[in-house]
Amino acid sequence: MKTAIIYSTRSGTAEKCSEKLSKMLSGESVVINIKKVSSPDLSEYDAVIVGASIRIGKVQKEITEFVQKNLETLKEKRLGVFLCMGAGEESFSDYLSQNFPKEFLDKCTAKGFFGGEFNLERLGFLSRMMLKAASKGKPQPHVIPENIDRFVKDFED
Repeated sequence: MKTAIIYSTRSGTAEKCSEKLSKMLSGESVVINIKKVSSPDLSEYDAVIVGASIRIGKVQKEITEFVQKNLETLKEKRLGVFLCMGAGEESFSDYLSQNFPKEFLDKCTAKGFFGGEFNLERLGFLSRMMLKAASKGKPQPHVIPENIDRFVKDFED
């Protein structure tokens, strides 16, 4: 099975998780940053995994546009979706339904909450200051490797 992992990221966590997924999947996989390749040719793939991060309740515009534009083609593939976010797992289902069409989500064999992390070096000054103020005294989010393991198992079963 040949899988395309199509992602968008702001601080790099979705990219890091996409690379990790690529190494864990059996078969051939290709990691594609949708900001650099806006219209990947899906015809050469049996499966597609879409990954994004959440910022103020939304995934990146490039991801929503990609899914909307390619919805019919995507529905013919084995599908998976994952989110990287600092909010807890209790918000995961809400964020999925707010950001992706039901038709797409219904076809996904795996849906993954991968956690998140603050990569301050990749954020602008204002975003860094807001994040530091909002997270003061709170536990720092982190990527959850066992959730990635579970996603791979669900996706390949």
